[in-house]
Amino acid sequence: MAPPELLKDDAQSDVLAAAVSSLCLLHCLALPLILAFAPAALGLQSGATHGPTWLHWALLGIAIPASVHALRKGYTIHASLAPSKLATLGFMLVAAGAVAHGLQPIEQILTVGGGAVIASAHWRNWRSRSAP
Repeated sequence: MAPPELLKDDAQSDVLAAAVSSLCLLHCLALPLILAFAPAALGLQSGATHGPTWLHWALLGIAIPASVHALRKGYTIHASLAPSKLATLGFMLVAAGAVAHGLQPIEQILTVGGGAVIASAHWRNWRSRSAP
């Protein structure tokens, strides 16, 4: 969990959770591109196109608690379960992507799609906080 000074107000918890989700999304988009060009640049052949499986689970282990915290704080303000349900769907997609590790393009579709769904859940949570 983030140090208390990083979560001075409830809106910052959404920012932190969205940042972690964005990190997952960046990993999903950037790492395959970097690794796709690595063999040409280094003269190597590698079957690994998306990093180790444990990285998916480690990022989920960081993102889920941050998201739960942000979504719970948002719920106390707007009383809508929609952002939490959306985030749950996103995490299920990312977890399915981790299970499908190595099955291109299924893995990337699930993880990138799941990351986008999680980010949209936090955006909706953040917007709902300021709705009248």
